[in-house]
Amino acid sequence: MPKIVIRGKHVINLGGWVVENRANLPYRDYVVGNPFDEPVKIEAPIYSIEGIEEIKKLGLIVEPILPYETVVEKINKVKKLIVL
Repeated sequence: MPKIVIRGKHVINLGGWVVENRANLPYRDYVVGNPFDEPVKIEAPIYSIEGIEEIKKLGLIVEPILPYETVVEKINKVKKLIVL
């Protein structure tokens, strides 16, 4: 299975890595932030809620994008959480 590397203190959007027709996730998209100084590898693509839970277990910040939010708003929110 392919992996995505998230550099330390960086944020990514999982947009193209969530397989909506198989995943049956509660949200259409997720933003993931790496609060650590070292890079972290995550499995991709995401096929289920278990995939999202595995990312959380790594200690990464995982925020769903709600229908009324924009990707930019959520990325900025996660960036602020990483800095704190």
